[in-house]
Amino acid sequence: MTKIRSLVLTFFVAGSLALGQDQSPDTEPILSYSFETTLVSKFMWRGQRLTDGWNLQPAGTVGVKGFSVNLWGKFDLQAVSEGDTYFLRDNPDAPVGRENNGLRGKFGEVDLTFSYARELGDVAIEAGTITYILPYNLESCPSTTEIFGAFSLDSVPLAPAARLNIDIDESRERGKTGVYLELGASHSVALPGGRLKSIDLSGTLGIANSGFARYCYESDEAGFHDVGISASVPLEIGRGWSSQLFLGYSSLLGKYRDYQYVNLPALYRGTAGSPSSYADTVWGGVTFTFEP
Repeated sequence: MTKIRSLVLTFFVAGSLALGQDQSPDTEPILSYSFETTLVSKFMWRGQRLTDGWNLQPAGTVGVKGFSVNLWGKFDLQAVSEGDTYFLRDNPDAPVGRENNGLRGKFGEVDLTFSYARELGDVAIEAGTITYILPYNLESCPSTTEIFGAFSLDSVPLAPAARLNIDIDESRERGKTGVYLELGASHSVALPGGRLKSIDLSGTLGIANSGFARYCYESDEAGFHDVGISASVPLEIGRGWSSQLFLGYSSLLGKYRDYQYVNLPALYRGTAGSPSSYADTVWGGVTFTFEP
Protein backbone atom coordinates (compact mmCIF):
# COMPACT_ATOMS: atom_id res chain seq x y z
CA MET A 1 0.00 0.00 0.00
CA THR A 2 2.86 2.38 0.73
CA LYS A 3 4.22 2.01 -2.80
CA ILE A 4 0.75 2.59 -4.28
CA ARG A 5 0.28 5.74 -2.21
CA SER A 6 3.68 7.01 -3.37
CA LEU A 7 2.77 6.55 -7.04
CA VAL A 8 -0.55 8.32 -6.53
CA LEU A 9 1.24 11.19 -4.82
CA THR A 10 3.74 11.48 -7.68
CA PHE A 11 1.11 11.77 -10.37
CA PHE A 12 -1.04 14.08 -8.26
CA VAL A 13 1.87 16.51 -7.92
CA ALA A 14 2.88 16.08 -11.53
CA GLY A 15 -0.67 16.58 -12.74
CA SER A 16 -0.99 19.75 -10.71
CA LEU A 17 2.16 21.11 -12.36
CA ALA A 18 0.90 20.11 -15.79
CA LEU A 19 -2.33 22.04 -15.33
CA GLY A 20 -0.29 25.20 -14.97
CA GLN A 21 1.32 24.88 -18.38
CA ASP A 22 0.52 27.23 -21.24
CA GLN A 23 -2.06 25.73 -23.58
CA SER A 24 -0.17 26.85 -26.71
CA PRO A 25 0.51 24.19 -29.36
CA ASP A 26 3.49 21.98 -28.60
CA THR A 27 5.64 20.96 -31.52
CA GLU A 28 7.55 18.32 -29.55
CA PRO A 29 6.61 14.66 -30.14
CA ILE A 30 4.07 13.29 -27.66
CA LEU A 31 5.90 9.99 -27.19
CA SER A 32 9.64 9.74 -26.56
CA TYR A 33 11.94 6.87 -25.72
CA SER A 34 15.62 6.21 -25.16
CA PHE A 35 17.94 3.38 -24.25
CA GLU A 36 21.38 3.37 -22.75
CA THR A 37 23.94 1.03 -21.26
CA THR A 38 26.89 1.88 -19.05
CA LEU A 39 30.01 -0.16 -18.42
CA VAL A 40 31.46 1.01 -15.11
CA SER A 41 34.39 -0.12 -12.98
CA LYS A 42 32.53 0.10 -9.64
CA PHE A 43 28.94 0.62 -8.59
CA MET A 44 28.70 3.89 -6.63
CA TRP A 45 25.58 5.16 -4.85
CA ARG A 46 25.64 8.34 -2.80
CA GLY A 47 29.34 8.07 -2.12
CA GLN A 48 29.16 4.40 -1.11
CA ARG A 49 31.07 1.80 -3.08
CA LEU A 50 28.42 -0.93 -3.24
CA THR A 51 30.06 -3.20 -5.81
CA ASP A 52 33.84 -3.35 -5.96
CA GLY A 53 34.03 -4.65 -9.51
CA TRP A 54 32.97 -4.14 -13.12
CA ASN A 55 29.26 -4.11 -13.86
CA LEU A 56 26.93 -3.32 -16.75
CA GLN A 57 24.00 -0.96 -16.21
CA PRO A 58 21.35 -1.04 -18.97
CA ALA A 59 18.36 1.32 -18.79
CA GLY A 60 15.34 2.28 -20.85
CA THR A 61 12.98 5.27 -20.62
CA VAL A 62 9.57 5.92 -22.16
CA GLY A 63 8.02 9.38 -21.86
CA VAL A 64 4.70 11.05 -22.67
CA LYS A 65 4.40 14.86 -22.44
CA GLY A 66 6.73 15.25 -19.44
CA PHE A 67 5.76 12.01 -17.71
CA SER A 68 8.25 9.16 -17.93
CA VAL A 69 8.94 5.62 -16.76
CA ASN A 70 12.51 4.38 -16.42
CA LEU A 71 13.72 0.83 -15.81
CA TRP A 72 17.37 0.45 -14.75
CA GLY A 73 19.40 -2.62 -13.87
CA LYS A 74 22.84 -3.52 -12.55
CA PHE A 75 24.33 -6.68 -14.08
CA ASP A 76 27.38 -7.93 -12.15
CA LEU A 77 30.30 -8.95 -14.34
CA GLN A 78 32.65 -10.05 -11.56
CA ALA A 79 32.30 -12.30 -8.54
CA VAL A 80 32.61 -9.66 -5.83
CA SER A 81 29.10 -9.40 -4.31
CA GLU A 82 26.81 -11.92 -2.60
CA GLY A 83 23.09 -12.55 -2.48
CA ASP A 84 21.19 -14.10 0.40
CA THR A 85 21.78 -17.59 -1.02
CA TYR A 86 24.50 -16.85 -3.58
CA PHE A 87 27.85 -17.09 -1.85
CA LEU A 88 31.40 -16.32 -2.91
CA ARG A 89 33.85 -19.19 -2.98
CA ASP A 90 36.10 -17.31 -0.52
CA ASN A 91 33.30 -17.32 2.06
CA PRO A 92 34.05 -20.05 4.64
CA ASP A 93 30.29 -20.62 4.93
CA ALA A 94 29.85 -21.22 1.19
CA PRO A 95 28.10 -24.57 0.55
CA VAL A 96 30.33 -27.32 -0.80
CA GLY A 97 29.66 -28.47 -4.34
CA ARG A 98 28.18 -25.24 -5.66
CA GLU A 99 29.67 -22.83 -8.17
CA ASN A 100 29.72 -20.05 -5.56
CA ASN A 101 30.33 -17.09 -7.86
CA GLY A 102 28.11 -14.76 -5.88
CA LEU A 103 26.06 -12.43 -8.07
CA ARG A 104 28.30 -12.64 -11.12
CA GLY A 105 26.11 -12.98 -14.20
CA LYS A 106 22.99 -11.76 -12.38
CA PHE A 107 21.04 -8.53 -12.09
CA GLY A 108 21.94 -7.60 -8.52
CA GLU A 109 19.64 -4.55 -8.53
CA VAL A 110 16.66 -3.30 -10.53
CA ASP A 111 15.20 0.21 -10.07
CA LEU A 112 11.87 1.51 -11.34
CA THR A 113 11.33 5.28 -11.58
CA PHE A 114 8.15 7.24 -12.34
CA SER A 115 8.67 10.97 -12.83
CA TYR A 116 7.36 14.22 -14.26
CA ALA A 117 9.65 16.96 -15.56
CA ARG A 118 9.12 20.40 -17.01
CA GLU A 119 10.82 23.77 -17.38
CA LEU A 120 9.67 26.93 -15.65
CA GLY A 121 11.57 29.66 -17.40
CA ASP A 122 15.25 28.94 -16.80
CA VAL A 123 14.55 26.38 -14.07
CA ALA A 124 14.16 22.67 -14.82
CA ILE A 125 12.18 20.75 -12.20
CA GLU A 126 11.40 17.07 -11.71
CA ALA A 127 9.39 15.04 -9.20
CA GLY A 128 8.71 11.35 -8.89
CA THR A 129 9.20 8.04 -7.14
CA ILE A 130 11.94 5.45 -7.34
CA THR A 131 11.67 1.86 -6.12
CA TYR A 132 14.86 -0.09 -5.38
CA ILE A 133 14.68 -3.88 -5.80
CA LEU A 134 17.54 -6.26 -4.95
CA PRO A 135 16.15 -9.55 -6.31
CA TYR A 136 18.76 -11.79 -4.65
CA ASN A 137 18.84 -9.91 -1.31
CA LEU A 138 15.14 -9.53 -0.54
CA GLU A 139 15.47 -11.09 2.91
CA SER A 140 18.44 -9.01 4.06
CA CYS A 141 17.44 -5.83 2.16
CA PRO A 142 13.73 -5.65 1.21
CA SER A 143 12.62 -3.42 -1.65
CA THR A 144 12.05 0.21 -0.68
CA THR A 145 10.59 3.33 -2.30
CA GLU A 146 11.61 6.99 -2.24
CA ILE A 147 9.85 10.12 -3.43
CA PHE A 148 12.06 12.85 -4.84
CA GLY A 149 12.06 16.40 -6.09
CA ALA A 150 14.83 18.12 -8.02
CA PHE A 151 15.68 21.36 -9.76
CA SER A 152 18.53 22.69 -11.87
CA LEU A 153 19.37 26.15 -13.15
CA ASP A 154 21.61 25.98 -16.22
CA SER A 155 21.46 29.67 -17.10
CA VAL A 156 23.72 30.88 -14.26
CA PRO A 157 27.41 30.15 -13.61
CA LEU A 158 28.13 26.61 -12.33
CA ALA A 159 24.54 25.53 -13.05
CA PRO A 160 23.44 24.90 -9.43
CA ALA A 161 21.17 21.94 -8.79
CA ALA A 162 19.58 20.16 -5.84
CA ARG A 163 17.75 16.86 -5.35
CA LEU A 164 15.87 15.74 -2.23
CA ASN A 165 15.08 12.03 -1.74
CA ILE A 166 12.77 10.86 1.06
CA ASP A 167 12.36 7.17 1.81
CA ILE A 168 8.68 6.43 2.56
CA ASP A 169 9.00 2.69 3.00
CA GLU A 170 11.70 0.64 4.74
CA SER A 171 13.39 3.44 6.70
CA ARG A 172 10.04 4.30 8.29
CA GLU A 173 9.64 0.65 9.24
CA ARG A 174 12.93 0.96 11.11
CA GLY A 175 11.74 3.93 13.15
CA LYS A 176 12.66 7.12 11.28
CA THR A 177 12.20 8.41 7.74
CA GLY A 178 15.41 8.53 5.74
CA VAL A 179 16.20 11.82 3.98
CA TYR A 180 19.10 12.49 1.62
CA LEU A 181 19.87 15.88 0.02
CA GLU A 182 22.31 16.24 -2.86
CA LEU A 183 23.63 19.65 -3.91
CA GLY A 184 25.42 19.93 -7.23
CA ALA A 185 27.18 22.24 -9.64
CA SER A 186 28.55 21.74 -13.13
CA HIS A 187 30.50 23.51 -15.85
CA SER A 188 31.19 22.66 -19.48
CA VAL A 189 34.49 23.53 -21.17
CA ALA A 190 34.17 23.82 -24.95
CA LEU A 191 36.68 22.01 -27.16
CA PRO A 192 37.65 23.32 -30.60
CA GLY A 193 36.16 21.41 -33.52
CA GLY A 194 35.79 17.67 -34.04
CA ARG A 195 33.27 15.32 -32.48
CA LEU A 196 34.62 15.96 -28.99
CA LYS A 197 32.79 19.20 -28.33
CA SER A 198 33.32 19.66 -24.59
CA ILE A 199 34.60 18.39 -21.26
CA ASP A 200 31.82 18.42 -18.69
CA LEU A 201 32.84 18.90 -15.06
CA SER A 202 30.56 18.40 -12.07
CA GLY A 203 30.65 18.23 -8.29
CA THR A 204 28.21 17.02 -5.63
CA LEU A 205 27.80 17.25 -1.88
CA GLY A 206 25.50 14.81 -0.09
CA ILE A 207 23.80 15.47 3.26
CA ALA A 208 22.00 12.73 5.20
CA ASN A 209 19.71 12.72 8.23
CA SER A 210 19.81 10.18 11.04
CA GLY A 211 16.99 8.16 9.46
CA PHE A 212 19.12 7.58 6.37
CA ALA A 213 22.09 6.59 8.54
CA ARG A 214 19.96 4.22 10.60
CA TYR A 215 18.61 2.55 7.48
CA CYS A 216 21.99 2.25 5.71
CA TYR A 217 24.40 1.80 8.61
CA GLU A 218 22.37 1.15 11.79
CA SER A 219 23.78 4.42 13.12
CA ASP A 220 22.19 7.72 14.14
CA GLU A 221 24.82 9.99 12.59
CA ALA A 222 23.52 12.99 10.62
CA GLY A 223 25.38 15.59 8.56
CA PHE A 224 27.60 15.85 5.50
CA HIS A 225 27.67 12.37 3.99
CA ASP A 226 29.78 12.39 0.83
CA VAL A 227 31.47 14.53 -1.79
CA GLY A 228 32.17 13.73 -5.40
CA ILE A 229 33.68 15.21 -8.54
CA SER A 230 33.58 13.91 -12.09
CA ALA A 231 34.68 14.72 -15.62
CA SER A 232 33.05 13.41 -18.78
CA VAL A 233 33.60 13.74 -22.51
CA PRO A 234 30.45 13.38 -24.65
CA LEU A 235 30.77 12.06 -28.19
CA GLU A 236 28.11 12.22 -30.91
CA ILE A 237 28.18 9.04 -32.99
CA GLY A 238 25.25 9.68 -35.35
CA ARG A 239 21.79 8.30 -36.20
CA GLY A 240 20.59 8.89 -32.65
CA TRP A 241 23.61 7.30 -31.02
CA SER A 242 25.98 9.03 -28.62
CA SER A 243 28.53 7.99 -26.02
CA GLN A 244 30.25 9.44 -23.01
CA LEU A 245 33.53 8.64 -21.30
CA PHE A 246 33.63 9.56 -17.63
CA LEU A 247 35.94 9.49 -14.62
CA GLY A 248 34.87 10.20 -11.06
CA TYR A 249 36.13 10.49 -7.51
CA SER A 250 33.89 9.92 -4.48
CA SER A 251 34.60 10.15 -0.77
CA LEU A 252 32.51 9.45 2.31
CA LEU A 253 32.87 12.13 4.97
CA GLY A 254 33.37 12.16 8.75
CA LYS A 255 32.20 9.13 10.69
CA TYR A 256 30.45 7.77 7.61
CA ARG A 257 33.90 6.67 6.40
CA ASP A 258 33.87 3.97 9.08
CA TYR A 259 30.70 2.47 7.60
CA GLN A 260 31.99 1.88 4.07
CA TYR A 261 31.53 -1.67 2.80
CA VAL A 262 34.79 -3.55 2.32
CA ASN A 263 35.78 -5.83 -0.52
CA LEU A 264 34.15 -9.16 0.39
CA PRO A 265 36.65 -11.56 -1.25
CA ALA A 266 39.51 -9.71 0.47
CA LEU A 267 37.60 -9.79 3.76
CA TYR A 268 37.18 -13.55 3.55
CA ARG A 269 40.86 -13.99 2.65
CA GLY A 270 41.88 -11.81 5.59
CA THR A 271 43.61 -9.23 3.37
CA ALA A 272 41.04 -6.41 3.58
CA GLY A 273 41.89 -3.08 5.16
CA SER A 274 39.67 -1.05 7.47
CA PRO A 275 36.32 0.26 6.20
CA SER A 276 37.71 3.81 6.07
CA SER A 277 40.49 2.65 3.73
CA TYR A 278 37.74 1.97 1.14
CA ALA A 279 35.95 5.30 1.67
CA ASP A 280 37.77 7.07 -1.20
CA THR A 281 37.05 5.73 -4.66
CA VAL A 282 38.23 6.51 -8.15
CA TRP A 283 35.94 5.00 -10.75
CA GLY A 284 35.04 5.41 -14.39
CA GLY A 285 33.47 3.91 -17.47
CA VAL A 286 31.63 4.55 -20.70
CA THR A 287 27.97 5.07 -21.59
CA PHE A 288 26.28 4.42 -24.94
CA THR A 289 22.89 6.08 -25.54
CA PHE A 290 20.29 5.78 -28.28
CA GLU A 291 17.68 8.55 -28.45
CA PRO A 292 15.96 9.08 -31.82
